[in-house]
Amino acid sequence: MEEQKKTFSLLSLIFAIVGIVLSFVPVIGIVGLVLAILGLIFAIVAKKKEGKNGLNKAGFIISIIAIILAVIVVVIVGLVLGAAALAIAALA
Repeated sequence: MEEQKKTFSLLSLIFAIVGIVLSFVPVIGIVGLVLAILGLIFAIVAKKKEGKNGLNKAGFIISIIAIILAVIVVVIVGLVLGAAALAIAALA
């Protein structure tokens, strides 16, 4: 019995994990967001090509969590930088 290749599922999981780790870094959070989106795309492609499996489901769920975290971090960093710019402008 041949083992079915799970390339897209594995890529989905790898991109999702790297995306979730990078989403916690303030400036690099956008890279984490892009990787999480790629992980989500690979999870969807894997579901169509490889069928449902555990790697596919894990990559999909972790990608969704990474996207949410990355968006939250990017918004918070944007608000902090905007407030800092206003404070500097008020001092000048």
